[in-house]
Amino acid sequence: MSIYKYVVILCIFFVSCQKNDFYTWQLCDGAELIDDRLSVLSFNRLNGTSFNSVSKVIETIDPDIIGLQESFDVGVEIADRFNYCFYGNEETSTAILSRYSIEVISDWQFIIHLNDTDYINFFNIHLPAYPYQPYDIRDTLITTASQAIHQAEQTRGFYVNQLIESVNSVDNNMPIVVVGDFNEPSHLDWVDGAENPIQFQFNNDLSPFVVDWPTSNKMFDAGLVDVYRQLFSNPIEYPGYTWTPFYNVNEVHDRIDFIYHDNQMNIESVSLIGPDNLSDVLILDYESDHRAVFSVFNTAF
Repeated sequence: MSIYKYVVILCIFFVSCQKNDFYTWQLCDGAELIDDRLSVLSFNRLNGTSFNSVSKVIETIDPDIIGLQESFDVGVEIADRFNYCFYGNEETSTAILSRYSIEVISDWQFIIHLNDTDYINFFNIHLPAYPYQPYDIRDTLITTASQAIHQAEQTRGFYVNQLIESVNSVDNNMPIVVVGDFNEPSHLDWVDGAENPIQFQFNNDLSPFVVDWPTSNKMFDAGLVDVYRQLFSNPIEYPGYTWTPFYNVNEVHDRIDFIYHDNQMNIESVSLIGPDNLSDVLILDYESDHRAVFSVFNTAF
């Protein structure tokens, strides 16, 4: 980065763009969307992974907008290298990187201006990881679906309710996109015949351990559609696991990273990004413990 660019950024930080210790960096090109394709990446990069590993992901798929989790000190470096607009903080997990200008509504709610008239309402979240109910099910600390639902609500319910309130407050004449690491499976995945419900049949009970997970239900009730399940509706054929490409004997694999939208844009594609044969886009030297989710929308709304 040039000395001139550092000076300009420093001026921006101190003059106009500090907000609750977050900062907005608008030194991108100020691009406008020139066709009908808009690509979105939700990526938990795993705190401590290398700048080079994250760069490889960005180079490979070239997303227009990134909802980054566990961003911390790397997010702003990625924004600088690839000329993204940026909103984030080196001390916190979530950050937004965008080819298009960012208007900040709150630390998790943004307006991404695609041109002079069109925009999307964009949300990026990282919900609490612990206690993680699938692990408690594995360890028989939870033995009924109702316990799993109650504990998930206790862990994340407050934050999800805040998110839904924010979603309901936007001008929904323009599309809504919500991305993030939800740290909770979907009720669309833990269904009869799927891997985890079959795995966790307790006490020789022949009934699968089906769980009607609360967070994904709240998203559905708010009119938001799970992009991956919209294109790949069968969780038995397409489990879509994002947690985790790291394997061990006791691991519970699940889909906990999501892109949701309000169905105002058509989906052209959705892909999982990772290091293995369960990834649609294979990236060598991929260091994150989450597979990322990448979707391309058609914005002819």
